[in-house]
Order: sequence, then C-alpha cells, then structure tokens
Amino acid sequence: MTAALLHHLAPAALPLQRLRHWWQRSTLARQRRAELRALQALGQHELNDLGVGHSELPGLGRRG
Repeated sequence: MTAALLHHLAPAALPLQRLRHWWQRSTLARQRRAELRALQALGQHELNDLGVGHSELPGLGRRG
C-alpha cells in the first residue's frame, strides 16, 4: 500500500522538485556573480598575486 501511495504522490511532487532545482541553480548563479564582482574589485597587484589578469575576468565568469 505504501508503494501505491508513493506512486500516486510522485506527480504531485514534481513542481516542488522543479522549484528546488531552480532555487539551487539560481543560488549557484548568485554565488558565481558575487565571486566575479569580488575579483573585479581587486586591484591589479592582488590579481597578479592570484595569477589572473583583468582581461581574463570575463572568461572566469562564463566558465563558472
């Protein structure tokens, strides 16, 4: 009986799973944008210490 109940509830859970998946992706995207902004705020000396140039920053954001 439990398996039958879960089978019927599975379609009802799909919107919640989609919402959770969307939320996780948007959270990752926000984190990546914040990291890119932090890198862009660094001065050239700090970037040199990290081995990254200003011209490479846009590529870092796209690779994420």
